[in-house]
Amino acid sequence: MKYHIESIQFYVRETKPARFASALGKAALSSQPPEHATSPLCHARVIISDDAGDTSFGCSADRLSVRWLDKRPDRDTGRKRRDLVALIQLARQSYLANPDFDSPFAYWLDRHTAIMQAGRSSDQEDLTSSFASALLERAMLDAVCRLSNKSMFDMLREDRLDFRPGRLHRELASINFANVLPERPVTEINIRHTVGIFDPLTDEDWPAANRLGDGLPETLTDYIQQQGVRYFKVKLSGDVDADLSRLARLWEIMPMDVEPALTLDANEAFPDLSTFADFVRRFEREQLGLFQHVLYIEQPLPRDLAFSQQAARAIPEIAKLKPLIIDESDGTLTSYHRALQVGYTGTSHKNCKGFFKSLANLALVAHFFDDDRLTVLSAEDLQNLPVVPLQQDFASVGILGLDHCERNGHHYNFGLSMLSELDKRNATRRHPDLYEKLGDEWFLRIRQGRVACASLHGVGFGVVDEPDWKSMQDLGHWINERHPG
Repeated sequence: MKYHIESIQFYVRETKPARFASALGKAALSSQPPEHATSPLCHARVIISDDAGDTSFGCSADRLSVRWLDKRPDRDTGRKRRDLVALIQLARQSYLANPDFDSPFAYWLDRHTAIMQAGRSSDQEDLTSSFASALLERAMLDAVCRLSNKSMFDMLREDRLDFRPGRLHRELASINFANVLPERPVTEINIRHTVGIFDPLTDEDWPAANRLGDGLPETLTDYIQQQGVRYFKVKLSGDVDADLSRLARLWEIMPMDVEPALTLDANEAFPDLSTFADFVRRFEREQLGLFQHVLYIEQPLPRDLAFSQQAARAIPEIAKLKPLIIDESDGTLTSYHRALQVGYTGTSHKNCKGFFKSLANLALVAHFFDDDRLTVLSAEDLQNLPVVPLQQDFASVGILGLDHCERNGHHYNFGLSMLSELDKRNATRRHPDLYEKLGDEWFLRIRQGRVACASLHGVGFGVVDEPDWKSMQDLGHWINERHPG
């Protein structure tokens, strides 16, 4: 099949301030008050035709999360967002300058390489460039799936995307990728509930005067009791004493009628290897019960230290105590391969880092796993919100065969309240397994800590109806109004 890209447009949907304040990693130690952050969502719309004379739209979306993508302190939020938007617009130019293709994978790889090179030339973080590339990657793939009248999973199983992981990693040249995929997508997924550094744990942390009273759970104990969550992702600050004290409190309120499972996320908070090693050793020594329920620790070190020679000497020893995975350090197609050589166990899937990249990392996990070596592909969140970011990421997690994923958008935001009435009506009609109405608003449907999402694996990539573009703002107009240069 031959394809031609007809047009590419970008739109932004604003959201309300978050229900709770949040901060990432060592930023939580700042004297500045934490943000009740807004979550502007950038949407891509592509129109693609094929040589059979058919035409389809494709879409994608992600939160413009520059606080996570680029943590350099000498650049304010406005500059980071302008830089990110500039890369997104450059990605559009790259796709439209070469609009014809027959291999979706080869086409994406060429465009991705050019976008990454442009990002480095303009002094952007690799994560920022990956975000821009991934936005168009998913929209293109969505349209290609629609033109074939197939789901993303079926396109991969039937090799209709021409995915060749051996072009990314030589070890995978002979792999049959269909054998790496699950027999069918996972359609019931455990929610790994984010426990932010400032999130209230119990009523003691959240007196009546602070209560939002919006009908949703507010404290961690509320979520455990009302939604039955048993998987948790706990944010760390890098302050060893403070983190251990908070973890001790967490252990007291963990549900014991089921086996709880936790992951820890430092978001680059530990300034050096000795501080991090001290944290892990003290954690095991002082809180063995909770320590044994931790699956892995995510991105403990700053990205510029994570792959250093010092890390290569220390990480293998620390990883003997608890598996370690990368996230912010995973900016390139080869980052996970490099991390394995340093001594890390795994990496994270996030759609904003690239879908083909996560597929290749899944193949690496399968290739290197044996009885003596654990390898991990986790599923983490970028505050995915309805409709497009949330649904496409749930679809990806199911395709990757993962049975739990971090989810925090339903905690920090108020259901589908940011959507137009048309988008709400379409999403809730198409996906009754995913959403439920409580009072006057629609919310993510969580039962016994799990979300059912079989309806996401129809034609396309997790989204049925074309988004309500008229309810959004053009990206160029939005950035000029909100962050004029």
